[in-house]
Parts: sequence; C-alpha cells; structure tokens
Amino acid sequence: MRAIPLILAGAAVAVAGLVPAVTPVAGASAPSFCSGLGGGWDGQYCTTEVRSERLATRYIRMAVPGDLVDHPVAGPPIREYLSTLFTNWRVKGASMVVDSWGNENFEIFQHGDALTAVFHEDYHSDGPYINNAYRTFTFDMARGRQLQLADIVKPGVDPYAQIPQLGAPYISEALDRAFWEHRPGDYPFIPERFTPNNVFSGGYRSWALTPDELILYMPDYPVSHDTPIQYNQMQWFMDGGNVQAHIPLAALRSILRPEYGGSASLDEGEATLGPPA
Repeated sequence: MRAIPLILAGAAVAVAGLVPAVTPVAGASAPSFCSGLGGGWDGQYCTTEVRSERLATRYIRMAVPGDLVDHPVAGPPIREYLSTLFTNWRVKGASMVVDSWGNENFEIFQHGDALTAVFHEDYHSDGPYINNAYRTFTFDMARGRQLQLADIVKPGVDPYAQIPQLGAPYISEALDRAFWEHRPGDYPFIPERFTPNNVFSGGYRSWALTPDELILYMPDYPVSHDTPIQYNQMQWFMDGGNVQAHIPLAALRSILRPEYGGSASLDEGEATLGPPA
C-alpha cells in the first residue's frame, strides 16, 4: 500500500498500483543461487512455500539478477541482500496465522559505467495491508567499486544539502502526486518532511542513477509515523517508495561529477561549494 493516514488505532486503507518492474533476466548462476537458499527455480523466479503450524501458507517469489550475483563487485552485496530477504520471509512465514506472500522484482539502470540495481519488495504479513520497500545498489563497473550518493557529486559537495535545493521542483511534484489522495501542500506531503534528516525521506538511502535522471525512493522501507509526532493532527503511515522523485540530471549538473552527468567546468559548480575554508 501507499501512504495511509492513521487516526489513533483506526486506518483508512486503499491500495495503489505498484510500479512495474522489468521482466527478470537470469543467467546460469541464478538457479544454483536459488538452490542454495532452499528454493526452487521456475525459470524466472526463486520460489518456495512455507506452511506454518497454524496451517497458513506464505508464498515467496524472488527475482534474481543472474548476471550480477556472481559479479566480483556487485555479487557480494546483492547476494547478501537477497539471501537475507529470502530467509527473513521464510522465518516470518513459519509463524503466520493467515496466508501471506513476499514478492521481489528488480530493474537495472545504466548510466555510462554506472549500473544501478533497484529491488522492489511487496509483501503481505497480516491484515489488509500490502507493504512495499525499495533497496538499491549502484556500482562503477569500470572501476570495480560500489558507489554511495556522495561518490557521484564533486569533491566538497554535500549531496544531502544540495539535492533538496536543486531538485526542489521535482520533489514537490512527486509529493503532490503521491498516494494517499491529498491537496498539494497538505501535511505531511511537504518538502520539509522529506529532507534527508527526516524519517519519511528514508535518508536518501534508496536512489537510482538512470541515463538522464536521479530517482529518489522515499522512504526506502515503510515508516509507521512522522518524527517528531504531530499530536495536533492525523498521524501518517508512509509506505516504502510512496514518493518517487525523478530529478533530471541537468538540474543537478553543477554538483555532479562529469562521468555521472555533471559539468566538466569547476567554475559552474563553484557556487554550491560554499565559501573557501
């Protein structure tokens, strides 16, 4: 589900359409990786069913990027993530009292030598809720290293300070179109509650570098309520990826490194760096 306003213990519930993912493509390593997890490979997904003592079944379906799980740089963190996810869903399934599921799909984005893998989880645990989460990994495939957000900006630039400013119009647009239905500018869909130091942003942990955009998935995992709690109004649950800001790289050109869509000129980004030390 997406963002849901909570009033005390009550909740108004609706389910928004999930973001479509590309059809999983797996290499020869995907079946062996799946087998090592105790799952069965159906040609596209690693699947299993867990039957609990309460006779509830959890259905698990996990896409595996076969070209990446054995890659010397991308493989270790992606294998660890998928292994943990599969195991956690199996453990949770053993205690369920109603039928449930856990699904994972992925998308791959390429920007020059930078490759981003975006993993989208949707899972149902109890009650009417469907939860979503996004986990992303970006790698410089030529230099053989994993990239953090700070690695794609010029030296001396704080991306967590500059991206909210330069990307403000696109973040506001994403907030206006986010689920639950709301008027533009209504709390909590305001830029001040989605800056990297606030919980609804997910700290900008999940992001993707595409050929022409920086995508922010906010928050990365479901967040039960805003912090600090606003006691004088409704409390909001925010689903993972409910706000997806698509910021053109052109809008961030002054702070990005040239290989990631930035300007080659140091002078063009000088104003963003602040006064000299």
